[in-house]
Amino acid sequence: MDDRGRHQWVASHILPHEGEVRAWLRRHVHSLTPSDIDDLIQDAYARLWTVEFSHITNARSYLFAIIRNLLLENARRARIVPMERLGEIEMLRIPSEEPGPDRRVSARQELDRLERMVAGLPAQCRRAFQLQKFQCLSQRQIALTMNITERTVEKYLAIALGRVLDALKQDGEGAVDRPESGTNGHAAKQSTD
Repeated sequence: MDDRGRHQWVASHILPHEGEVRAWLRRHVHSLTPSDIDDLIQDAYARLWTVEFSHITNARSYLFAIIRNLLLENARRARIVPMERLGEIEMLRIPSEEPGPDRRVSARQELDRLERMVAGLPAQCRRAFQLQKFQCLSQRQIALTMNITERTVEKYLAIALGRVLDALKQDGEGAVDRPESGTNGHAAKQSTD
């Protein structure tokens, strides 16, 4: 990669994360002065410049890892290292883009709730909805799979989506179990097609 390409890669993949890295350092390594942070960032860019970018799959994590490694190297080379800094470096954890346990639990609960809503739909509406939303089939593919017309698929999907949205609005888990007459008055008749 030529210099221009390297500049563009750094500008688009690394530079957007510099502010986050600086904040991370200020938050976790209190013994660093602002000029220490500037030096670390500068050293990180110098180190990045020598790397083959095609091997980097996650530029953000790579930048954080470089900064952490530089902190460790600086601590090893220094004649006097404040005890506080050694503790801070030891405690550094590179921020992950993976959702934490609380977000995973929340997402699982939302997925369970959606599955209950979908399970409460009339059978044909449920099947059409699942084929579209979970298997990413087009309306034409759904019609062929279910051996019905595309117009009927549209009706089933409209009913299903309406009920799911109603349930979400009401924020009640049993909302999809309401009487078949629904808000549009046609749900019971159409759901038996």
